[in-house]
Amino acid sequence: MRRLQVKTYLSMVFYFLGDLVSHLLHYNITSIIFYPIYRRLMLISVELDVNNIVWEDQTNKEIKKRDLIAKLNNEN
Repeated sequence: MRRLQVKTYLSMVFYFLGDLVSHLLHYNITSIIFYPIYRRLMLISVELDVNNIVWEDQTNKEIKKRDLIAKLNNEN
């Protein structure tokens, strides 16, 4: 039980860090550098969210994961 809580907190931390990095993606020069970091942080957050708290329920989690990957692929 405790391990699941730690994963959820880590998921929140990675989500927060990814959100912070996402603000640097608005500029062309920084998006080249920070895009891989942003993508990795968000995907780690999805994987750590075993209780589906950060990314909501399983269906929404998969949909958001696909949408995130599609959005990231379209940006490049």
